[in-house]
Amino acid sequence: LRVASFGAQRAMSSLPSHVELTMPALSPTMTAGNIAKWMVSPGDKISPGDHLCDIETDKATIGWEAQEDGYVAKLLVGDGATDIAVGTTVMVICDDEKDVAAFADFAPATP
Repeated sequence: LRVASFGAQRAMSSLPSHVELTMPALSPTMTAGNIAKWMVSPGDKISPGDHLCDIETDKATIGWEAQEDGYVAKLLVGDGATDIAVGTTVMVICDDEKDVAAFADFAPATP
């Protein structure tokens, strides 16, 4: 099963144009999930439909797919990360490959 929806927000900051992807709610009752394994690494080009990672819930493991073109700028949690709250930023993508390095020390803003 592949899931197409995900949380994303285009961020406005001093960094190059980017989108912060957040842990999606894969069911109405899901409050947290696990990243079983990333299929991408920083610097990888992604396109709609590319398999980003496998997310484990209490009921299933589901593939998370890219929804737009870009480059993986930063993975904020590693393989095997557990109990990640829905809405937590887990990945950043940017528009241009040359901008990936600008995100080496990226940390999401705290609410």
